[in-house]
Amino acid sequence: MQFVIVVYRSRNVTMQAYNFVTRRGITASVVSTPRSVNVGCGLSLKMPRQALDVVGETLEKGETFVGFFLVQNTARGMLLTRL
Repeated sequence: MQFVIVVYRSRNVTMQAYNFVTRRGITASVVSTPRSVNVGCGLSLKMPRQALDVVGETLEKGETFVGFFLVQNTARGMLLTRL
């Protein structure tokens, strides 16, 4: 299973991004930022990888944007890759 998390330095901006995405019919949730990302406000937006094609450009313009991370669950645990 894989998905993308969008990391911001502000909880408020994270919630704004969540509202933006869900209003467009994209399934998303707010999750704790994985420790290995080591930046941000502690909350991230989780959404399907395919959603980046639709809303990625707008999300990266968000104030306090840190980055997009691909999260893959493997037999050895969670693998994060910065996109």
